[in-house]
Amino acid sequence: MSDEIVELINKAKAEVKRDAFLSFLRKNSRIALKVSLVVVTATIVWIGFATYKKANQEKFAEIFHRSLVDQQTGEIEKSKEKLKKIAEDKSAPSGIKSLASMRYAAFLLEENKKSEAVKIYLEVADCGSCEDYIRDLAKLLAVKVWMSDESELQKADLNERIKKLEDSAKILKENIAEQRAFLAIQKNNLEEAYKIFVEIEKNSEKQSSLKLRAADGIKMVKAEGFVPKSEEKK
Repeated sequence: MSDEIVELINKAKAEVKRDAFLSFLRKNSRIALKVSLVVVTATIVWIGFATYKKANQEKFAEIFHRSLVDQQTGEIEKSKEKLKKIAEDKSAPSGIKSLASMRYAAFLLEENKKSEAVKIYLEVADCGSCEDYIRDLAKLLAVKVWMSDESELQKADLNERIKKLEDSAKILKENIAEQRAFLAIQKNNLEEAYKIFVEIEKNSEKQSSLKLRAADGIKMVKAEGFVPKSEEKK
């Protein structure tokens, strides 16, 4: 077969494919148009959302920065109001909002508004889009506020509430457990405190200071008169 014939055949095939494609477009022009419109609309929406998200991030970052400047220059009330604005705005990005919320809670603690501060810490702890460390830190701070509040120490469900936060924690689990051990000591439940400290010491390889505190806690419980079964005289 000559090259000329081969070329003619290839051209014919190309024409057939082109005609078939054009025929398909004519038959499905409405569908193709709808698909194109959907793609274009989705692209516009995505670009618009990305632009809004960036602008929103910059907006709240600027407010947060101004609150830090106000605090440094002694304008405490102004700093507090800016942090409150971020903390209460549902459109604020989770990262900035969580940091602003915890700084605002710190101001509330200085005013002895412990229940309001704990409420904020627990809201941050429930933030699904926040980083694990930030969520765990909020849980730990909430527990520490409870432990500093005499009225909370008298509540029967305090250990249960602390245990719930401890079980949901990922990074600061043992730090929260330490607070529960302190609570057990206050309740004179030395056996429970001993068990918690032993678990903390075993699971705190990455936190040397916490591991040492747990070892000290074990010694403290023993000094209070508790004798582990493994050390009882037979």
